[in-house]
Amino acid sequence: MKIVVADPIVLHLEYQEELEKMGELKVYNTWPSSDDELIGRIRDASIVVIGRYGLPARAFEASENLKMIAVWQTGYDHIDLQAATEHGVVVSNVPGYAFDSVAEFVFAQVLNLLRSLHKADISLREGEFEWRDYICGAYKGNQLMGKTLGVIGTGNIGSRVIEIAHGFKMDVLAYTAHPNPAKEKQLGVRFVDMDTLLTQSDIVTLHVPLTPTTEKMIGAKELLKMKPSSILINTARGEVVDEAALFIALRNCHIAGAGLDVFEDEPLPPNSPFLGLDNVLLTPHIAFLSEESLNECTSVTVDNIRKFMEGKPQNVVNENSQ
Repeated sequence: MKIVVADPIVLHLEYQEELEKMGELKVYNTWPSSDDELIGRIRDASIVVIGRYGLPARAFEASENLKMIAVWQTGYDHIDLQAATEHGVVVSNVPGYAFDSVAEFVFAQVLNLLRSLHKADISLREGEFEWRDYICGAYKGNQLMGKTLGVIGTGNIGSRVIEIAHGFKMDVLAYTAHPNPAKEKQLGVRFVDMDTLLTQSDIVTLHVPLTPTTEKMIGAKELLKMKPSSILINTARGEVVDEAALFIALRNCHIAGAGLDVFEDEPLPPNSPFLGLDNVLLTPHIAFLSEESLNECTSVTVDNIRKFMEGKPQNVVNENSQ
């Protein structure tokens, strides 16, 4: 059984040794320069561990021995699931491994935007310290207590965001495609429709997977419903937001700001219009990135492989492949 780690992941020695006990292991610590190079890496593999590099349909066609894809993350929209299923390849992911890290990161973004911490840091490094000159200016921010947080999506991450928000004594509204009175009571929130959430929230944060239903769910119409003083946080997927519409909303101050950790095109292009705005906080898809979450992700990935080899596959995202 040949196991190939096809692109860079965090693979501590203990996990590498576990994989070596399961089969012949080959680890690549660099990104493939092209799909052709990726195919060359995995052509003879029975099991492939993949991080962020995509697996197109022709990768399955060229890999006759391939039996399993272990996705080293929660999202799997970069894998051609239809091709995997047609070739009888089981695809497993790591559901919910970073929900604490992502939820905490949301509030790091929110607090930074509300208190202009990044601007204060830059000013101080440039020699400015007199905060009294800024009482009516850049340093005067807003507190979280008493504000209304709108959470779109109440899975593991959204639920943890809600829990943290209660600690800040915030009011919380939530939107989900499947509202449940028991979960509403459990979370201590009020489930509302999308329009109510957008119009009443001071902060809107997105926690939905990328599907045909959620693609560009936040567009020009939705942004115009938000308060001029509100901010939008996206740690979900870039395609959930219409970026062109968001740029216009930020430029024209239809909303006050945004925290974006994910983008339609990644890496963020050097000519992105967001780079010219000072009311948007940009980070390079790092919400999940903590030592604890990475270790958990690798642990579950290795366990997914072990269970597959035992004939008991778990966390399978294409059930019809079996």
